[in-house]
Amino acid sequence: MTATPVRRRALLVSLVLVVVVCLGVTALVVFTRGSGDSFGDKLQSLKDDAVPATAEVKDREELLSVSREFATRFNTYDPSMLDEEGHLPAYAEVSELMSPKFADLFKDFLQLPEKTVAQLGVSSVGTVYAVGVASQDDDSASVLVAGTIEQFLPYDKDGEKGDGETTAPPEGDDQGQLSTGAKAFRYEIDLVKVNGTWLIDDFDDVDDGQPSFAQPQVPEQVPSDQGTETPSDSPTAPTTPTTESTEGEQ
Repeated sequence: MTATPVRRRALLVSLVLVVVVCLGVTALVVFTRGSGDSFGDKLQSLKDDAVPATAEVKDREELLSVSREFATRFNTYDPSMLDEEGHLPAYAEVSELMSPKFADLFKDFLQLPEKTVAQLGVSSVGTVYAVGVASQDDDSASVLVAGTIEQFLPYDKDGEKGDGETTAPPEGDDQGQLSTGAKAFRYEIDLVKVNGTWLIDDFDDVDDGQPSFAQPQVPEQVPSDQGTETPSDSPTAPTTPTTESTEGEQ
């Protein structure tokens, strides 16, 4: 039985409607779930499974990235970074990750690593192993960072080397390095959003028994017959290395 012209026309209209609906659904998916400026970019992003992240996900990624970078750079410096005046300009650039309030505190702290490097030749390497967001709202957040700090002291090949771990000096060099060993740290970092950018506003080494960097340190308690120490206004800072043996430490 042959189809009448009316039935053929109805079938054609139905097929056209199906095609239009499919095209509409496809366009809706591309424009709502694709990333990029042009239709082609959006379509390619879906092909590559590059679904755009939400604002909250982007915030968390920025928080993790900034906190990791800060903990690494804050604990990394060496004599090669000294300028002719005994300053550490490249190290000081970590302040670009800080809020204005925290950056002012960091300027006062900066003289400590500068003197340590200039006078003792100390090198320090910070390594981050884990980062996680502890809390977050629209303009503030707290991030936990875990890692290690390893510091090195120079020593003469013909001098006293101590019992710590050592690294061999370069051929023709009269100095090697004495390592303090990798010391674990756990930071709780406070961040604030300033003009759309997450910046470090304070941090606390949760294992050192001291207040956060932005707060005065608590003086050690001494017996009353020995007098009272003068409270220190110095912020929490990485420990200055010594040449004591690290053998047997875990």
